Amino acid sequence: MPKQLTQRQIIILGGAVLVVVVLGFIVSLNFRTKSTATQLNLTVWGTDPEKVFRDMFDPYTSGGSKSVLRYIQIDPSQYKEKILSALAAGTGPDIFEIGNRELPQWENVLAPLPVTATPQFNLISLEQQFPTVVEQDFVDGGQIYALPFSVDTLAMVYNKDIFDSAGIAFPPKTWDEFQADVPLLRTINSEGQITRSAAAIGGSGKTIDDAPDILFLLMMQNGAAMTSPDFTTATFASGGPNGTAPGLDAFNFYLQFANAASASYTWNDDMGNALDNFIQGKTAILFTYKSTLNEIKDKAPFLNVGVAAMPQATGASIFVNYAKYVGLAVPRAGQVASAWNFILQLTMSPVNENIYTSETGSPPALRESIAQNMSDPVLSIFASQALTARSWRESNDAKVNDIMNAAVVNVLNGSANSTKALAQAQEAVNEIQ
Repeated sequence: MPKQLTQRQIIILGGAVLVVVVLGFIVSLNFRTKSTATQLNLTVWGTDPEKVFRDMFDPYTSGGSKSVLRYIQIDPSQYKEKILSALAAGTGPDIFEIGNRELPQWENVLAPLPVTATPQFNLISLEQQFPTVVEQDFVDGGQIYALPFSVDTLAMVYNKDIFDSAGIAFPPKTWDEFQADVPLLRTINSEGQITRSAAAIGGSGKTIDDAPDILFLLMMQNGAAMTSPDFTTATFASGGPNGTAPGLDAFNFYLQFANAASASYTWNDDMGNALDNFIQGKTAILFTYKSTLNEIKDKAPFLNVGVAAMPQATGASIFVNYAKYVGLAVPRAGQVASAWNFILQLTMSPVNENIYTSETGSPPALRESIAQNMSDPVLSIFASQALTARSWRESNDAKVNDIMNAAVVNVLNGSANSTKALAQAQEAVNEIQ
């Protein structure tokens, strides 16, 4: 027969059971309080595919959670107008995407990251977790206004078959090497017309979608100071140290590729869309982003495409690349604390970043993920370039692009020389309100 417990043992056992019950109640109470505190009711607007965010939201809304997370995909052509209208009407999203060159346009309606955000995050955290360009794009006055999932950069996309036929074993690493390859890659008929372009470079945005970006990259690689130190004045046409003109020199270097009198002539704006030309095998090189590479592979899956790093200045010890991406931001008239806490949970999670990059085909933004992609033959190019990407504070990126495209056209059609056209462009940029 089992031994009977003494009265003292019964009292001790009863006390232990009571303690367990009380602790269980406290834990349960704390869990319910925490669950209630982390319930979310947020709306996110952007231009990315809906599935991307739906997959990221799933852990927050499944398993009996009462959180409500909505993502609304907006047509890029209507995006800015719809956001502004919704914010003015008080019906805007709690979180929305902004381009990395759009902070000056949105800053007056945005709430920066609160110092009370959870998890704690500051400028030191930003420098440790993201490439330098994120700070250049999304920080103003020491305050953080947006955070990204991805950092895309300009790279050299090329037709391997054309390179092989021209006897070029490796893509050029410098602009001098690129310039030497132009006559080998380009074909011209007996009437002097280009039948195959070496590269889409030298023209305007009329035919080259990323023309201003290529031009700005060349300026920065050449050491041009794009703005004054306080970011209030554009200075890319101004003189450099010791009487140099780095911005103008880069502008002239770019323009020579669309100058029929130049030995490097390989493009003109009558040739049609650069992307279409590349897909059709009429252009050997396209300087563009990973997002465009995805489009090329979708439209021309059998095209023998290679990807290489963007050419740099000969002898450069510090590489400079150019980025284009979006970040998540929070409007002032919204759930600022909850929205920012959620942005931190999303963007600081390698799991969420992997969902975003896998489903969009975009390069990563977190330094940790960048390091993990260094062995990938394609992503390693974009990942490493993110570390050396730089930016400049544009007052209005769309208007600046229009101004620079006009400057290119004015030189090519003979209405202004390059010095005058670039000076006029700088003046026009400084007049943007």
